[in-house]
Amino acid sequence: MPGYEDIMDALADPSHPDQAGYSAWAADMTGSTERFDPAFLDLADVNRTLATLF
Repeated sequence: MPGYEDIMDALADPSHPDQAGYSAWAADMTGSTERFDPAFLDLADVNRTLATLF
């Protein structure tokens, strides 16, 4: 995904100029204010979402 590494770099570095913006974006996308963990995958949640879509 284009830009993914840039987002991950910004989220990992509190001094990054885009860190606050990407943190807010990640919180909006995930529905959580917890720190974004790119290794986490809630498979049950993914399956529920897919079931509602298809």
